[in-house]
Amino acid sequence: MSPLKPPASQRLGQFFGAWGLALLVSAAGAQAQAPTPVTASAASSAATASAPGAAAVFGGTALDGQPFTLRPDDGRVRVLMFWRTDCAVCLSKMPELRANAQGWRQQPFELVLVNTDPRRDDAQAYDRLRRELNAGHGPLRSAWLGDVRLPAAWLARGRLPLMLVIDRQGRVVQRHEGRVPAELWDEVADLLP
Repeated sequence: MSPLKPPASQRLGQFFGAWGLALLVSAAGAQAQAPTPVTASAASSAATASAPGAAAVFGGTALDGQPFTLRPDDGRVRVLMFWRTDCAVCLSKMPELRANAQGWRQQPFELVLVNTDPRRDDAQAYDRLRRELNAGHGPLRSAWLGDVRLPAAWLARGRLPLMLVIDRQGRVVQRHEGRVPAELWDEVADLLP
């Protein structure tokens, strides 16, 4: 078994646990893991540096195969969440993220999930499940780190989940690593018109 991929029973438990269904527990008794560190190699493989003072442009190909570009001049507030499918803390946040995205559906707000799994296939499998179970729930975009371009500073070393709050001018105004505080949603609400 590869050290990068947890046993199938544990992965299924994480998938279903993330969507608010009963958490499946593997025969080995899977335990919640500490937040996963963001590796420099993952960041350097997908990150591009932006010129000083330049507006940050983030884009690439979403997991549904659609190309996208998120421009800072479109007036949207965004929350970017960098996460992995083997990060229990990340998965536990998914229902909260979807609920808030749904609540701000009529606002200039977008939630962007950036999966940092080593294998794109793992990110795609999770995203297919998410789309099947939660079609149309909130302004949400999902991508794999290897398929996106983003400023290198956005993905400096840290723990997962890594949440970035980006204002309507495209500036990162808050950064949260590890467990996400409830105040994050107050920060987002303060940025919305």
